[in-house]
Amino acid sequence: MDPTAPATDTRSRILRAAADLFVRKGYQRTSLREIADSLRLTKAAILYHFPTKEHLAAELVEPFVADLEAVAAYAATQPPGPRRWAMIEGWLDTLLKHRAPLGMLVNDIAILNRNSVYRRILAVATEANELVAGPDADQRERVRATQAIAMVSDPIVFYTDVDTATLREDMLDGVHRLLEGGPRPARADAGPARTGARPRRGRPPALSDADVDAARAMHAAGTHTVDEIAAAFGVGRATLYRHLNRD
Repeated sequence: MDPTAPATDTRSRILRAAADLFVRKGYQRTSLREIADSLRLTKAAILYHFPTKEHLAAELVEPFVADLEAVAAYAATQPPGPRRWAMIEGWLDTLLKHRAPLGMLVNDIAILNRNSVYRRILAVATEANELVAGPDADQRERVRATQAIAMVSDPIVFYTDVDTATLREDMLDGVHRLLEGGPRPARADAGPARTGARPRRGRPPALSDADVDAARAMHAAGTHTVDEIAAAFGVGRATLYRHLNRD
């Protein structure tokens, strides 16, 4: 269950309240009684849905871990060229989407030792490093791949005051400099994202068959990131992914 979804029932209300308290006070310093009091419920009502605090934490973190695993599974299906950036951008976007549970994990590492979450995160992180490095990578390339994943992970925790769009661009630029030896090419719509202005309107809802073929060729060649291809054709990432995955 997604803890960010509208609180339409008791279970989702408990998840939302727990997420808020865990982030603000820390997992160890938050009791089930406090969660119950914040919702004007009894502790027994909390225990009816979640037998222990560990069960609560595990359900809060589950969407985050599942999304990471889905990103790695998708990246693994891509050709060698696009695979690296599919993994990097997908990893980054997942972390940005789940900033709250990520902060909870960092602040209370003990959560990871209480269930299978730690093993799953370690496994998907290891897979991400391997996908970024590539099957024929040498030692230095494997180290850089691990650094690349760290570069799109750590700043999310330390720069919580920076807006998502700006932080995303800065992190991807840093990874591009590490792996490609130079700055990330400027996006056609980078201005509004960095200034806080509204995104451009009037993007075409779909691509022509010729555009789809061209976009797929750029994607398969591995010379452009998904963002760069989307900007070149004036569409959003979701629209581009829909065409790239279309049979």
